[in-house]
Amino acid sequence: MEAFIDSNVILKYLEGDKRAESLLDKVDVGFINPIIVSEVIYGYIRLTTDLKPYELKEKFHKLQIDLTPVYESLLDFVLLPSSITLNELKEVIEKYKLLPNDALIALTCKHYGITKIATFDDDFKRVDFLEVLIL
Repeated sequence: MEAFIDSNVILKYLEGDKRAESLLDKVDVGFINPIIVSEVIYGYIRLTTDLKPYELKEKFHKLQIDLTPVYESLLDFVLLPSSITLNELKEVIEKYKLLPNDALIALTCKHYGITKIATFDDDFKRVDFLEVLIL
């Protein structure tokens, strides 16, 4: 099965969460976009440092963080470029009441004809052209 993979699934997988592992096992081809890459790297840094966002901004340049596990995990997915217009983004945010990053994810799926998304985010259940994969 092909599906878009949300950042929360990848982050939970990196934490050793069995639900995320089971969900990813169902997917033969997983797609991500630059938003997912950014969210996963940032989320992993937050998880491994336990710093608040403002602390991370101040201290990041001094930290020694091995991001190898993140980069290696992201290589398992197909990275799709994004070419979304501002009007498309506005429409999806307003129609489905999604935050901007989630709207960009939904639009990437729509643009590439991806109908399934692996996520722990219930907000995607409001998107009528996406099927949220459930364990």
